[in-house]
Amino acid sequence: MKLKKYASEEYVYYYGNQEVVELPEYTYRDSDVRGVWVSNVVNIDTPKMVDVESYKQYLVDMIKNIASYNMNLIIFQVRPTNDAYYPSKLNPWSKYITGVEGRDPGFDVLQFVIDEAKKYNIQVHAWMNPYRVSTEALDKLEMTKEEYLNTLSENNFARLNPDCTILDGTNKVILKPASKKVIQFVTDTIMEVVDNYDVTGVHIDDYFYPYAKVPSELEEDDFNEAVKNGFVGTFDDWRRDNVNKMIKSVHEGLKKSFDKTGKKVMFGISPFGIYRTNSALDPNGWSEGSFHATGVCECYSSLYSDVYYWMEKGWIDYVVPQLYFPFERKDVNYHDLAAWWAKMAAKTNTTLYIGQAIYQMGSNEVWANPDEIDNQLCFNCLHDNIAGTIFFTYHDLVPGKNEVKDAGLAKLKARWVK
Repeated sequence: MKLKKYASEEYVYYYGNQEVVELPEYTYRDSDVRGVWVSNVVNIDTPKMVDVESYKQYLVDMIKNIASYNMNLIIFQVRPTNDAYYPSKLNPWSKYITGVEGRDPGFDVLQFVIDEAKKYNIQVHAWMNPYRVSTEALDKLEMTKEEYLNTLSENNFARLNPDCTILDGTNKVILKPASKKVIQFVTDTIMEVVDNYDVTGVHIDDYFYPYAKVPSELEEDDFNEAVKNGFVGTFDDWRRDNVNKMIKSVHEGLKKSFDKTGKKVMFGISPFGIYRTNSALDPNGWSEGSFHATGVCECYSSLYSDVYYWMEKGWIDYVVPQLYFPFERKDVNYHDLAAWWAKMAAKTNTTLYIGQAIYQMGSNEVWANPDEIDNQLCFNCLHDNIAGTIFFTYHDLVPGKNEVKDAGLAKLKARWVK
């Protein structure tokens, strides 16, 4: 079927040419991943606890609702801001559970989610944010960095190691990507979960170097020291190398664990949807990059996350690009990016799932089509190696937000519930 624009007789084309987008019939495959992110940072998908019983009931109802869509994977955020949704020897309990960082909620939240999910044959991947410490800018809090760090739990790594923290471009605190101590700490944190929980995967999202770029002057001394010690490359290369070292460290930790226990835990990355722009469009781009408008945010140059390199090296098992774009957006669209990621995943033999924006349905004019997500699922069937879909984010699976989204959810159930 040739894809037409919503409420129009005009066709949808690939970027920069007159090739019409065609949609095949949807093919349901039971083996495909059908998943959802559960976002705990700033209580996006889970509430602050009033009491243990009602909090547990919320989690029970949440997982029951996820199961009603015949989903088989939950990517559960266990480390929103240098904290934990499980009893940890390395990180304090998250404030997003009880409202107070370090306060024991009275039960192991991650274990509870795993146990409930198993009742529906749903797997759980533990989702970690590696660097984020604060979600609010220090000027908004009217605090210095030192004052803010002193508000954290006494066992918070950032408070114990202020020299391992740095500010981003909006005065939010992150762990310092260049720090060897940070790299080891992030690795140890991930391995603590792998060693103690029956998760089938660990997962890092798109927040590497932050979207609000760290001012270069804050890292100049570290860069100069690296050059003095033999690093060859530009400042941007060095930033990418910092993140590369962290990803490689996690990969090696998981490999050692597998060699010791035989328990395979997948390592997945969910990057921003654009890796690099094609050099035919942008002289600073890459000959194998994707086609879209120039000047857009990129993993490679904006977030210093060289995802394709990790895929080439075999450091990650799966990739979930966040393709939060509709077919009808003019500068960047869903179909060009999905096709590009399918090509690159095949080239590197990396398992590919697509991150899709159920949260956008009905939010603006280019997301007004109630068939948007359904059409995206059909488009995915053009590429055999697209092995599933993960939706952002859980609360958008609950009907009642708007008519467009509700129609999309009904179509989703019609596709997936057998």
